Amino acid sequence: MNDLSSNLIAIYIFVLGLCLGSFLNVVILRGLANEEFVRSRSKCPKCNNQLTWYMNIPVLSYIFLKGRCAFCNEHISFQYPLVELVCGFCFLGAFLAFGLTLKTLFICLILSFFILLAGTDFKQMVIIDTHAYILAIIGVLYTVFKLSDITIIESLVGGFLGFIFFEFFARVAQKIIGTRMFGEGDSLIAVALGTIFGYKTLFLVIALSFIIQCFIAIPFIGYTAFKDKKFFLSISYLVVFVCILCVFCVNYFDLFSNEGKYLIFAFCVCVLLFWALKNILKEMSLKKRLIDNNENDDIKKTAFCFMPFGPALIFSSVICLFFLPQIKEILLKFIN
Repeated sequence: MNDLSSNLIAIYIFVLGLCLGSFLNVVILRGLANEEFVRSRSKCPKCNNQLTWYMNIPVLSYIFLKGRCAFCNEHISFQYPLVELVCGFCFLGAFLAFGLTLKTLFICLILSFFILLAGTDFKQMVIIDTHAYILAIIGVLYTVFKLSDITIIESLVGGFLGFIFFEFFARVAQKIIGTRMFGEGDSLIAVALGTIFGYKTLFLVIALSFIIQCFIAIPFIGYTAFKDKKFFLSISYLVVFVCILCVFCVNYFDLFSNEGKYLIFAFCVCVLLFWALKNILKEMSLKKRLIDNNENDDIKKTAFCFMPFGPALIFSSVICLFFLPQIKEILLKFIN
């Protein structure tokens, strides 16, 4: 395949991803609203007017319409072009990484369901069970067709252990403080990821997702707490974030002697453990109170336990799909 043909195929796959991303937007929004999304025409969610074909061109329509509905002039959610672009670049990345192969087709299918799961979880903290089940089936078929480095047994065991891992901690938390640490949707996502990656890589994906959640959620919650003038809470999150950075930098970069590394590492771990015992359990109790009393308290904005975990799981899975060897190399250097 010459460069011109390869470039044309890449452009075609990117555009195909944009178009499928437009469809995924419909599936996300109508799935959350329990509406049919196959046969019904696209419409504005604000005024319910049906959209013409030139209002449905991925990304371009949003730009030409200046982010507003042509009928009611209300703002169009930025979710539409964002999901379309994410899907387009995911498809393009799959083609560039794996070529025009059956593996690329499966990777694109997997990425599409990743977007669905992350989209519904991020928008309403809801996982549609059917999406997770279909992704798990795709994960098994991905192994059956020998497109991954794991066996069918490792795939099935990975799905089982993924479910057990999240359900164990969720139910332990429920016994202790009366509410789950993870949602049932997270357990279903873990089943699907286990079938795709196998039980060995699955726990690397989970570990990476916790790191991603910390790096995204902690600064966001700390900043929100600062805006709400909860300065002590804001400072505690800042200290935790700095400790996490120190643990990573001290181990990955040769900045200190071995003795210095051990002292800094021990100090950071103590701070993190203290913060976990003091804040996470308190937040979980708060979550139970808010759920039991059906409250909609502003304190939700500064509670770590109200951040959806599914997107972090999905993001770490995307990283491992494309960069698993590099992640393992970084992990080995971090450990050593």
